[in-house]
Amino acid sequence: MGMCGAYLRVTPDELRALIEEPDRYWDYAEKAAGTERTVDVDKAWNALWYLVGRAGWKIDFVLGGTLLGEADSDGPPRYFSADEVRTISAELTGFDKLSEGVELSDLEAEGIYPSIWDEPDALDYVRAHYDALVPFFAAAAKAGDPVVTIIT
Repeated sequence: MGMCGAYLRVTPDELRALIEEPDRYWDYAEKAAGTERTVDVDKAWNALWYLVGRAGWKIDFVLGGTLLGEADSDGPPRYFSADEVRTISAELTGFDKLSEGVELSDLEAEGIYPSIWDEPDALDYVRAHYDALVPFFAAAAKAGDPVVTIIT
């Protein structure tokens, strides 16, 4: 299966509850599964992290955020405040700009997961997941909602 990334949009009240009891993350994630409150970026998370770091974005929306609970084998979940979500949403402008000048060989040389960079359409895989994040973060920003992310 491999390591996959996911995002969960929560209300401010839900975030307060998660800060108090981080293990509730799984209940919230299960309840929201398949709705507009979740986005799965599958294994594209590492390439997204590489691209965002290379571009020098203000907030690392892949591996950044504030920990919910302690590190363990599943995660741990991390969250972005509503203000951070607005910043992330503003930076999610377009994949072409984010990936400008990047060659597949760059991703291979950096050991970016998964090892698909010998496939000519590999960046299309990353683009599809990036494109799903744009409206997700825009809706969260508009509603003033925090976002929780996890890599499992």
